[in-house]
Amino acid sequence: MRLNGIGWFALLVVAGTVGGRAAEGQERPDSGRTVHPSFWQAAGGVLVLNALPWAYNWYVQRWPWANVGTRVWGANFRRGFVWDDDCFLDNQFAHPYHGSFYLNSARASGYGFWGSLPYVAVGSASWELFTENVPPSLNDFINTTLGGMALGEVTFRLSSLLRAQSGGFGLGRGMAALALSPVARAQGLLSNRMRDVGATGGGDPELGTGWIAVGKRRAPGETIDGVTGDRTFLEFVYQQSSPFDQGFRKPYDAFELTLQVSPEPTGVINQIAISGLLARRELSRSPRSQLVLGLFQHYDYLDVPLVEAGSQSMSGALLYQRSVGARAQVRFGAYLEAVLLGAVSSDYGHVWRRDYDYGPGAGARFLASLRYDGRDLLRFDGRLTWVHSVYGAEADHTDTYARLGTAIRLGRMIGLGGDVGVMIRHSWYRDQPSVTRRVPETRAYLVWPPS
Repeated sequence: MRLNGIGWFALLVVAGTVGGRAAEGQERPDSGRTVHPSFWQAAGGVLVLNALPWAYNWYVQRWPWANVGTRVWGANFRRGFVWDDDCFLDNQFAHPYHGSFYLNSARASGYGFWGSLPYVAVGSASWELFTENVPPSLNDFINTTLGGMALGEVTFRLSSLLRAQSGGFGLGRGMAALALSPVARAQGLLSNRMRDVGATGGGDPELGTGWIAVGKRRAPGETIDGVTGDRTFLEFVYQQSSPFDQGFRKPYDAFELTLQVSPEPTGVINQIAISGLLARRELSRSPRSQLVLGLFQHYDYLDVPLVEAGSQSMSGALLYQRSVGARAQVRFGAYLEAVLLGAVSSDYGHVWRRDYDYGPGAGARFLASLRYDGRDLLRFDGRLTWVHSVYGAEADHTDTYARLGTAIRLGRMIGLGGDVGVMIRHSWYRDQPSVTRRVPETRAYLVWPPS
């Protein structure tokens, strides 16, 4: 059965009401009292997050697509959801970023991760149906909802952790917390719920392991402008706990975030990668080793010359860790991935600003690392994805990604790192010749802090 806009929105509103009631009284902070989420605070936040951008788009920018009313709303409900042709940055980053605000509104109102999902979905659907006079976009709804859950949970937790660990840097960390999650900080002024559910388990939450890398990257072998030559980059990596820690209780108690920025012709943001642990089961445990089964949510955004790749995906993983000394461990991870929606560079079928194809798919990830004092000394990451295009060119795409890197400590304040990697896209087109693109890359960088 195909649902039009009315069917989709009614389904989401019902899910929101049921999800909101189901979440009542489930969050229990360390004080032992029950936290009751505020439906009105969360829903009011979602309403404001849609109303303010729409008002700016129409009353200030006077964008024609923001001219809406009852006639447009009726037409949107009748037509239902379609695919759109917006650029890669808008669809794969801007929409998930907007969705992260919906989640932050719900989380700061007392809801947990799953209890916040209906608010993100309803916020996304209502934006598509009520604030634009173009047909509502299916890819926007998926990216805003799923990407918003990943980005929103990470920014909410980092913001809450920074506030809890203010120490002697209260003003600086407070400003960083505000920048990461302005919606949650504003909601926090209205109630004390955010303090109760804002971070991980018992007592004051502890910051995970984070570091910044600054250096040069080179993609040799290509000939188009903007690919050859050195590019300065800045990369931030943060690891909150790990799937092997015994304190895991809730989704995203363990997650990993990578953010890379660099001045490129395609844009400043080159890469965002989030992997959040949703659930886990320990299969075996000994004094020196662990075997864990995990369920992960992934959000991936990659935009460099010749390569655009973004996805919302889930994976099941088999993870193994073994101690090889008092301070060293080896880790291995094998992931089977379901790509719910993938966007891949395409050589044909371009329309307006869209130069990529959309579709579902499957994939696999592999991780191997040698860790010392809680930090990767040597690490290999590999990923293979297949995406079947359902919008764009009639094609099937495979993306292969592999990277081997190391980092060593030079002193108390700095470390030196380097890695080599390759990205390969192979595309089979029904009515056009197949195309293979290879983008090798080498990087050298300084790391702070080194451990």
